Amino acid sequence: FMVCGAMQTMGATIQNMLLAATEQRLGSLWMCYVFFAYPQICGWLGEKAQLAAGIAVGYAEGNIQKPKRNDLEKHTIYWEEIE
Repeated sequence: FMVCGAMQTMGATIQNMLLAATEQRLGSLWMCYVFFAYPQICGWLGEKAQLAAGIAVGYAEGNIQKPKRNDLEKHTIYWEEIE
């Protein structure tokens, strides 16, 4: 099993890969639930290591609109405001 630090490192690495893909105008998807096809994926990759996530990267088909993001100010509490 992966230790906590290794999992955090993996998460940060995947996030950076997705950001780099976006910068290159590519669509990407982080898939954490890969266990439904674990033996097939590991066999295809030729790996015996522990598989924790998958990433799909490619060109989006059609005109894709960015999802609406929540307003950061609605979800932020500043220390000065706490009594």
